[in-house]
Amino acid sequence: MKKIIMLMTLLLLTSCGNDTDRYNFTGSSDNWDMNYVVNVTGVDSQEKSGTVTYTGEGQAPETVDYKITTSSAGSDGTGVGLENGAGNIGTVTCGGCAVIQKDENIQVEISWNGQTEELVLTNEN
Repeated sequence: MKKIIMLMTLLLLTSCGNDTDRYNFTGSSDNWDMNYVVNVTGVDSQEKSGTVTYTGEGQAPETVDYKITTSSAGSDGTGVGLENGAGNIGTVTCGGCAVIQKDENIQVEISWNGQTEELVLTNEN
């Protein structure tokens, strides 16, 4: 009987411990596709990471700059290296922050070789 109670308690604790929402935001422009994954790990904490992929004609640039704007905050980066036309926007974790909502439209600006394009990312979940 003790083993059954212990097993039930373990199952209950395991199911309660996974309070994470995962959003997969995607968008495209003439020359770029972007995927941006947001794992909301609490009321005021999240982990974000993204990938940009060059879809334009000709050779992909070596590096890009980006700016991401959400309703609560933003981030940017310069000199992000591309390999085979794709680059990682790195993983950012924050606690005590306003989290991205699943129904948001995320604005992205990508700049390379004197050109700039804007994308709007929407949640695919």
